[in-house]
Amino acid sequence: MKLLFEHMRIPKTYRINTERCILRCVCEQDIPHVFSATRFQGFNDGMLWEAPQSIEELHEPLQRNLQAWDFGLAYTFTITCVYTSTFLGRISIRKHNEVEGVWNLGFWTHPEYQRQGYMTEAARAIVEFGFTVLEAERIEAYHALWNTGSEKVLKRIGMKFVCYIPQGFQKHGKWVEENLLAIERKDWRALKET
Repeated sequence: MKLLFEHMRIPKTYRINTERCILRCVCEQDIPHVFSATRFQGFNDGMLWEAPQSIEELHEPLQRNLQAWDFGLAYTFTITCVYTSTFLGRISIRKHNEVEGVWNLGFWTHPEYQRQGYMTEAARAIVEFGFTVLEAERIEAYHALWNTGSEKVLKRIGMKFVCYIPQGFQKHGKWVEENLLAIERKDWRALKET
């Protein structure tokens, strides 16, 4: 399979630093932390993937994340604390399957570190990475209607409501309603200048 974005292949050693966080490529050492997050009641309710039954189930998704990174299709970062190296969560930016220049943002914070502003900081950095390094024209994100925490993060980083999706994704045999939010490159530039 031919590498996409061959002219700007991003090495797995790539790091993004914010005031309190380090964003780095996912690795094997993250697996126990990911598994521990999935043990919290309701953690996976707003996500497309189900909570694993065993820690071993997380090895295959890790390999898919690393392969997607190699092919320039998606970049999944682990977020750690700059001071303590504590695992805080995950954030990814994925190339849209059909529309050139459009990328999709997704993230989660370990339940022990939610509501401390880490994800807003990380998401702001990933949006900048998307527009400056990946040369995105637009970055989108979906959130389950009930997930007001994610909605707040998206609005804080400048995303605006695009549309309501009554049948976003299926969870436990039922449809989960979603909202789509997005930010265009020109609007991001304007925000940077204010």
